[in-house]
Amino acid sequence: MNKNKTFSFESFINELRATLKDDYNRAVWPIAGFTLLFCAIGVLLAYFLMMLSSSMMMNVMMVMYGMASPAAILMAVLEILVVIVLMILNGFWYSFMGTAFNFTYLDRFRDDSQKVTASSIWHQFKHMNKNQVLRAVLYMALFMFLWSLPLTIVADIFARNRVIYIICQVANQVVMVWKGLEYSQSLFLYKDTRKQFLGQSMRHALTASRRFMGGLKRHLLLMDIVVIVLPLLVWDVIFGGLGYYGIYTATNFCIWAGFLLAFIGDLAYVPVVSAATALFYHRTAGKRDLKQVFADTLKPVDQLTGEADDEAKKDSKKKDKDAEK
Repeated sequence: MNKNKTFSFESFINELRATLKDDYNRAVWPIAGFTLLFCAIGVLLAYFLMMLSSSMMMNVMMVMYGMASPAAILMAVLEILVVIVLMILNGFWYSFMGTAFNFTYLDRFRDDSQKVTASSIWHQFKHMNKNQVLRAVLYMALFMFLWSLPLTIVADIFARNRVIYIICQVANQVVMVWKGLEYSQSLFLYKDTRKQFLGQSMRHALTASRRFMGGLKRHLLLMDIVVIVLPLLVWDVIFGGLGYYGIYTATNFCIWAGFLLAFIGDLAYVPVVSAATALFYHRTAGKRDLKQVFADTLKPVDQLTGEADDEAKKDSKKKDKDAEK
């Protein structure tokens, strides 16, 4: 499976820097814009949810004192459910957009003539099989939940023992990081074998990603820490700290400037995150044999269509006739 196990982090950084130098100004506006829209919708829905929850509690009190009908509580619950559904849909929409960001950058790395623009991102989003992408995302969420469940149960059982509880929580986070690294390339592998996934289970993409990441998890972890986590952490500590300093000293300018600059910086860094994520797959995909990665996972087309069963029946009848002769 491994054609070459080496991964040059220095050349990775150089290529990422060169790509961002050429495309960043063009890419930052649509990517940051879509991200800002997602955040704005999320904040607005969260505000509505908070207001509706307060209203429902008020209705409960009024019903207890006979000042309102129980139907008011039912209506409030329905409104809360509608807002929760909208929040889930907003999250799904941005997961599709994030996938479109990554796919657009992957095409850019494979073809220098491709540019990361609003139209190219929208083209990826428009032609994306959202049903398959959604199923892959849900499979990842399900498997991550199942992997976290045993240690979570153990931690709850021994919640009174602080040492055991902390050990279980730390171990749980380690497992989550490990499985996240294993499943991280699922959508990229799906993209490169999209036609073969017609009628297939999307969990095969997760299996292929787990195989694909054999020997590469430490490189991806290093890339995530150095390229993604540390820059964002330093930026948010500096300007988020300025905002908290403003709260401590009651300085409105520091409050607004600190938190606003922290948020703007995070938005501006989203293209770097997408580019780095796509570049890692681009540089490692050539070191993997996708046929071996997907070995014994995807079913042949004749099995999916039932043609294999028809052929088997014909062969069986032919053998029976030959036996009679």
